[in-house]
Amino acid sequence: DQDKLAAYQTLHEVLVTVTKLIAPMVPFIAERMYQNLVRSWDISAPESVHLCDYPEPNPAEIDLQLNLRASTAQTVVRMALKLREDNSLRVRQPLAELQYACDAPELAAAIDSLTDVIKDELNVKRLTGRDNLDDLVHYSYKPNLKTLGPKYGKLLGVIKKHLPNLESATLDPLRKGESVTLNLDDNEITLEPDDVLVAVEQASDWVTAGDKGIQIALSTILTPELEREGMARDFVRQVQQLRKEANLEIQDRIRISYASDEAELQNAVAEWSDYIKSETLADSIEQSTTVPPDTSKASIGSLKIAIWIEKAK
Repeated sequence: DQDKLAAYQTLHEVLVTVTKLIAPMVPFIAERMYQNLVRSWDISAPESVHLCDYPEPNPAEIDLQLNLRASTAQTVVRMALKLREDNSLRVRQPLAELQYACDAPELAAAIDSLTDVIKDELNVKRLTGRDNLDDLVHYSYKPNLKTLGPKYGKLLGVIKKHLPNLESATLDPLRKGESVTLNLDDNEITLEPDDVLVAVEQASDWVTAGDKGIQIALSTILTPELEREGMARDFVRQVQQLRKEANLEIQDRIRISYASDEAELQNAVAEWSDYIKSETLADSIEQSTTVPPDTSKASIGSLKIAIWIEKAK
């Protein structure tokens, strides 16, 4: 797997560099790390970390475009994970779609270049870019009397009259921490972000967020197909925990048995059996009506199930 190999190589380089950086402060720990990370396989390397050159920055290695793509993807993932958390949508539950709109073309291009990574991190089926999300989210603005009263006094009535009728695009900079200057009844009025109260109206079955010039909308519709896939992922997590408790080696193959009266769970396991076996290194998955003694029941969502495993011969 090229992705895993690249990740391992990157981690190794980072650890070796950190080992050299910390050597003057924690010499013995750094030496132990260096011997394990470097000398254990490369006898041509300096005998000690303290004989290595101290790392120096190399501006030529900085890829500004890569940094932009990565930071943009991180912003999308951070916002979407917060939406999942706030709306009790666990990450193992697949969702149908995430839509996004960006203030700048380079942000949209950055998201597009890392679509597969973002989909995998968020467990969503589709990532859709749009010019705007106006049909999914609407912002309304009301004057904050506590701040505007002392600043504008008699003009407060003018602000209260016109503010609700202004185009959302005119006031959107306020949500981004910027000020807005308006001409209301021949009066120049500058509004700061604290001068308005922002209310969000979201379309049914969508939740939205925005930050750093990016708006996202996450679908909350759970079809039966998505729910079954989510159950399968939870089933895998339960089996992986059983493998850990049994102190199995990562390469050990197993046989899985389970018991449940829940038809939804039975259908999910049957439909996703190949995926479950692949993820857990299982040779078989058997449904049973007899549960061994001392087998504890687990919950997948609100449904009960008993799962037990044994090492394959």
